[in-house]
Amino acid sequence: MKEFLSSLKESGSLNVIGEKVSPEFQISSVLCKFQERPFLFENVMGSSIKVAGNLLSTRENVELGLQIEKGKLLESMENAMRHPTPKGRVSSYKNSDWEFTGEPDLSKLPVLTHFEKEAGKYLTAAIVAAKFPETDYENLSFHRMLVLSKNKVAARIVPRHLNQIGKESKGKVPISVIIGPPPEVFVAASLQVQYGLSEYEIANTLSKGKLKLISSEETGIAVPADSEIVLEGLIDFNDLTDEGPFVDLTGTYDDVRKQPVITFERMHLASDTVYQAVVASTREHSMFMGLPQELKIRDVLSKSIPKIRGINLTPAGSGYFHCIVSIEKSNDGDGKTAITNCFAASHPLKLVVAVDSDVDPFDLAAVEWALSTRFQSATGVLMINGAKGSSLDPSSAKSGVTSKIGLDATLTVNHDRKKFERATIKQTRETEILLDYLQKILSAAG
Repeated sequence: MKEFLSSLKESGSLNVIGEKVSPEFQISSVLCKFQERPFLFENVMGSSIKVAGNLLSTRENVELGLQIEKGKLLESMENAMRHPTPKGRVSSYKNSDWEFTGEPDLSKLPVLTHFEKEAGKYLTAAIVAAKFPETDYENLSFHRMLVLSKNKVAARIVPRHLNQIGKESKGKVPISVIIGPPPEVFVAASLQVQYGLSEYEIANTLSKGKLKLISSEETGIAVPADSEIVLEGLIDFNDLTDEGPFVDLTGTYDDVRKQPVITFERMHLASDTVYQAVVASTREHSMFMGLPQELKIRDVLSKSIPKIRGINLTPAGSGYFHCIVSIEKSNDGDGKTAITNCFAASHPLKLVVAVDSDVDPFDLAAVEWALSTRFQSATGVLMINGAKGSSLDPSSAKSGVTSKIGLDATLTVNHDRKKFERATIKQTRETEILLDYLQKILSAAG
């Protein structure tokens, strides 16, 4: 992760805070207030370890971390999922520059207290690496973890791959928890891939084959050599305790549930350790919930809509529930086709707005203008009731059953588009220079 921090610093986007700050509410307040700005807190009360947050909160920063061309993030992720590369060279922990701390002690880490009514301190950027049974391949997945003691946490485990590994392993699974990996591992761990495929192979493609892994002698589980913190232990699916409340994606408190306990046996820290935090419900959280859904939507839409200008899973929709799709129509039914395919591709969606290709889906004012000038509720509304949604939606009473609405704000193919064309002002080079100058002056003024 340190190489990425250096890149952020060189680009001028990393905000380094030298003043003393508290891990209890203060750091999370800063990260929530400035959600798209990466921070490094160098002087954290009660710990010698630095804290970094909001590192991957914009597409531009993710592209910087992956060292890919601007605007090529989705294309690179699609390529990595289609062409996974066998994981990189694996060597022993003995070849790392980590410090083995002996008995694990989570109190040494500057774990944040994020929101007032949460159950306690939470690890929020923790990636669990666990081997698929009877294989040499690791599954990677994010799980929030409530700190219970110096060596125990309660982990929220949804019914996906790690839960399946637990069932096949009769409840007890050796794991490694990774905090502060290189960006390609962070991105890969957020994706939804088929059972049995290791996200390390996707990360290795994203890193152009340069991913370096090291393996624990005790468990044989591989972890990225460039990780900041590695915790080794055992998750016991038969040992359950209360987990929550915790603020989830929507900024509301999730339910208290019985969840498995992880007991840590070893802790390894990189030199000059940096603890990575993700504050729930911020732009960083919603983006990494939304990117896998956007990949699904893009894949399904591309099979039915010839030209897609863009797909925006909106920040205010938690990057998960609301979608705006801009398309170039070849048939009058393409607007509603796009809407239904979006719902089919991504079950959490509750609202889809389809607009023409001359409307930027990331410009919400332009989208609202399209709704006000091109949309008619008598013909443009598509309603679906009693459909599969997401339990993260508090309005569904956590049932995961919801109603969905699509708004088709596209014009018919043969419509006289001159009546719907936005007026423009002719721009000269002198005007562009003046506008650019004024933009800089006004931005500097605040």
